[in-house]
Amino acid sequence: MADDLHDLARVEHRMAAVRAVETVTRAMWALARAQQPQVEAAAGQASAYLDVAESIVTRLAGAPRTDTDDAHTLWVLLGPERPFCGPLSRMLLDQLPDRGQVGLVGHRLADVARHIPELSSRVRFRVAGASTPDELGARADRVASEILATGAPTVMLLYPTDGTPTLRRTALLSDAREPESDPPESFLPVGEVLEAAVVEAVGGRLAVALAEALRAEVVARLVATEAARRACERQLETLRHAWRVLRQDTITQELLELSASLSARRSRSRRPNSGAPDAYAPTAAPQTPTPQTPTPQTPTQRRAGRRRHARVWPRKTG
Repeated sequence: MADDLHDLARVEHRMAAVRAVETVTRAMWALARAQQPQVEAAAGQASAYLDVAESIVTRLAGAPRTDTDDAHTLWVLLGPERPFCGPLSRMLLDQLPDRGQVGLVGHRLADVARHIPELSSRVRFRVAGASTPDELGARADRVASEILATGAPTVMLLYPTDGTPTLRRTALLSDAREPESDPPESFLPVGEVLEAAVVEAVGGRLAVALAEALRAEVVARLVATEAARRACERQLETLRHAWRVLRQDTITQELLELSASLSARRSRSRRPNSGAPDAYAPTAAPQTPTPQTPTPQTPTQRRAGRRRHARVWPRKTG
């Protein structure tokens, strides 16, 4: 990178590349920011519905026990579905219990888990998560099918809460419940009401977990894109400074070359003529001839001149 900052063309090329990356990060930030209110609303609605279903199951069958055996528990971890969400996937995977089978929900989460050798042998299934609030119901049904296919007696959900990487542990399926001493009366048989309530509670719990995972993914993407945008701005400022320095050096070099050329021409014009014409030598001004004054003659010289004239041109006689 240091060598590139000494070449003007390379600096301009890097500036164009950084601007392109900045444009992409701004677009991703805008999409995540527009999706955040929808995800918040979906998570709130799913939580309100779940509270009703959970209260019915608790009144009919009792509250689930939390002191389960980790070795015989299926831990279903819900994480990000799409990339570019920072270290969220790794932070969630670091909170997994050391024992028990694991189910992963979210393609990005599963991709990061493949790079952890000690976790590969524990994974029972990998399934896609929700990328939009409209997919919560369909993804919840798919996750429920995968969980039932494992035949695990106890299933615990692990999902982020309030848009943070902190995991919340919730019992999805559990045979161990605190017995209810005084179950409520109902018009239908208690078994039928309990079965319907369990189905609704499981579906609602999965929808809430998926919505919370999606909310954490959107928040992490906002943070990641904002950090990337600031990094692009710092990089552009560094490249602009290098471009200005290189441009000034180029202009200075051109001025020096022009000055050296003019000096060489002047020095050639001052040299003596060696026989060859110099195209840049100044032309000499034409000289005007000086008139000569006649020398005065003596009387003897005048008489001799007349005699010579008489011999050349004889005088005519009458």
